Amino acid sequence: MRYWALAILCILMVAIETTIIPYVSIRGIGPDIVGSFVTLVSMLSGRPDGLFVAVVAGVLEDISSGQFLGLFTVVRLVIAYLAGISYQKVFQDWALVPIIFVFAMGFIGGCLQVFLLGSFGVPFESYQIVFGTVVFQAAYSALLAPFLMRITCSLDSYIKLISERRKSL
Repeated sequence: MRYWALAILCILMVAIETTIIPYVSIRGIGPDIVGSFVTLVSMLSGRPDGLFVAVVAGVLEDISSGQFLGLFTVVRLVIAYLAGISYQKVFQDWALVPIIFVFAMGFIGGCLQVFLLGSFGVPFESYQIVFGTVVFQAAYSALLAPFLMRITCSLDSYIKLISERRKSL
């Protein structure tokens, strides 16, 4: 996918996560669609595209949160790197594969985020509750992964079609 399209999608995903997701959250826990998007792009398009999306989305999330600058960027880069390893090594057409990958990367990213926040001195009442939240958020994100994958693949096909038409002119 073209980098300009990925940047626009990153802006859109961060905007949706900061505005709409709080209204569809369950008991204050919403899906991590930005993390899911980073995972899917890395899995479908390879490590370079995934790392680009991770940097753009991570910086945008850091700016929108206003706290712990660099936290989301580091977490997204780790997710993109790990998910990029699977590029052209897994059967991406199966519906179960993106669900498993988004859950695994969501869990790893959530645990890394908790570790980094703990390193910054953020107190947690109970780590069992925090890790329960991480598992629930990863599962919620995994349930939405097929829809997000369908959107990502459709947009990728559309952008390739437009690029081919421009080349033929």
